[in-house]
Amino acid sequence: MPGLRGLAVRQVIVLGIVGTPAGGKSTVASLLQQWGAEWINADLIARECLGRPEVVQQLRERFGPQVLSEDQTVNRKAIANLVFGDQPEQHAARRFLESLVHPRTRLEIMRRIESAADCRKRAALLDVPLLFESGWDLACDAIWCVDATRENRLTRARDRGWDSLELDRRESNQLAIETKSRLSNLVMRNDSTLKALAEIVEREWDLLGRINPIESKELRGTSGRPTGAHSSDPASDRHCKSDYPD
Repeated sequence: MPGLRGLAVRQVIVLGIVGTPAGGKSTVASLLQQWGAEWINADLIARECLGRPEVVQQLRERFGPQVLSEDQTVNRKAIANLVFGDQPEQHAARRFLESLVHPRTRLEIMRRIESAADCRKRAALLDVPLLFESGWDLACDAIWCVDATRENRLTRARDRGWDSLELDRRESNQLAIETKSRLSNLVMRNDSTLKALAEIVEREWDLLGRINPIESKELRGTSGRPTGAHSSDPASDRHCKSDYPD
């Protein structure tokens, strides 16, 4: 993605976070936010961009008033019905939607990374669902991957109202966890308690603070991606069955 490598020259660590659906990624992100990281959630940013007046106007012009709710905000369910599917018109609608939302989301993410640097935040936590696919990993100094057993993930998913089919559907839309793990610097297992997870995250957070963000690209190989991940999963220190459904 153009411009991402330029973000390397700034005095803030950019930490990417990835994982499996209901694996505990948001729990880790919440902990890091409490400890001083700027949590940059791309999903929330995209949702905000979708509601911007100029975007709402273009959606109305393209699809008609049926994409708006009674209060004239975007009806996300109506939009989803238009853009998700295998028909050519749905593909075209999705491309149009992405042409509106993606550039604005990208610019806002970059602005927030720079803001985190200006505010002397300890790190900017980059939470992007398709981090590797979209090229945002190239902006990261390190990437953490959070995973858990399917049994534990399904338990958490049910707390969110998902069944096994919904969990599988969400997972099928992402890179395989084996690929995410290989492309990450650290793999965290999330199969014990929240306290155990917090201890592991705190330890790795302290180690992360030693990274020089300007020099960190050397840690991620000549391609900008890590040469290998290490696992934070000692047999006596498994972590965590989160108290927060992710």
